Amino acid sequence: MKIISFHFAGGNQYSFNKIFQHYKNYTSFELKRHTYGLEKEVEDFVCLLKELLTEGTTYAIYGHSMGALLGYLVCQKLQEEKLPLPQKLIVSGKKALNIPREKKIAHLSDEDFWNEIIDLGGTPSEVKNYPELLNYYLPILRHDFKLVENYQYEKNVPLNIPIDVFYGSQEATEEEMAGWHDESTQKVTITLLPGNHFFIFDHVEYFKNYFENLIYKK
Repeated sequence: MKIISFHFAGGNQYSFNKIFQHYKNYTSFELKRHTYGLEKEVEDFVCLLKELLTEGTTYAIYGHSMGALLGYLVCQKLQEEKLPLPQKLIVSGKKALNIPREKKIAHLSDEDFWNEIIDLGGTPSEVKNYPELLNYYLPILRHDFKLVENYQYEKNVPLNIPIDVFYGSQEATEEEMAGWHDESTQKVTITLLPGNHFFIFDHVEYFKNYFENLIYKK
């Protein structure tokens, strides 16, 4: 089974290397970050999938945070176009899609925006002391957050695949995750793990085992 991943805001194709670096059947999709918005990004990813997956290929889609949204929307597009769906959608770090973001930050000043990013975890605060790094990362992060913050939830036909959902104890409540159950006609499993928004990197071995079991169907 292949694993296709979608990175979080500000991430890239290497974002999940700690988890997937030893897997041969792993492909990470990276945003092109063009100016046409979320719908265009999803269309591009669907085109990439068509090229990547040969007939009969089994695969799963995984995304964290923004990547969870992208993964879900890609699955919706695949189902809408009657294309082969993944065996499973796996998402982490994303509240139920019908819950609007409590705070929008993409419009904030560079100083305030960066402080909000640091509060999420996963980004070293020391980066703030290196202007060249800030100048590089801030436009990327701001673009990605705008992409997510401009997303308007619309109730779609539920996916006809299982969904595994993971979230951190410091980022959401059980009630805020429950809406994922409405997004599929198949089994939806929601798992709580200790940690903040980037809890996945506190549980690398856990996720290595999870994906190994999934790939080899142990």
